[in-house]
Amino acid sequence: MDIKKYLDFRLLGLTGSILLILSQFLSWFSNQSLLHIYIITTSVAIEDSFLYLFPLICGVICLIGTIVIIVNLEYRINSVIINFIGLGFFLVFIIEIIPREFLYLPNAEIGFYFSIIGSILIFFDIINILISKEK
Repeated sequence: MDIKKYLDFRLLGLTGSILLILSQFLSWFSNQSLLHIYIITTSVAIEDSFLYLFPLICGVICLIGTIVIIVNLEYRINSVIINFIGLGFFLVFIIEIIPREFLYLPNAEIGFYFSIIGSILIFFDIINILISKEK
């Protein structure tokens, strides 16, 4: 029974991280992926272009946090801290980019929704890790 609970939240974190990583390569606005937008904005505004890589960075950080708890269940708090850092990057991205792209938000495509769903799954993974009992 305990193994089933462990597998459930492990899969929740893995799924959320993979969705965030995949969202980087899928179309967001105007049939363009964030990677393509990053390449375009690098030539225009270097200080803003790095923000377009944040979903990928967040996905990788949260994937590392999930792998930490898969390797050793005793590192639950470390995993939660790593996942919060990853979600912090994603929150910075949402706060900085979404107001700029607000006009395009009604036409958002699958990459946007993958990132939102992935971040929600990671947040529920954090909650599940914190409320699971240690034996």
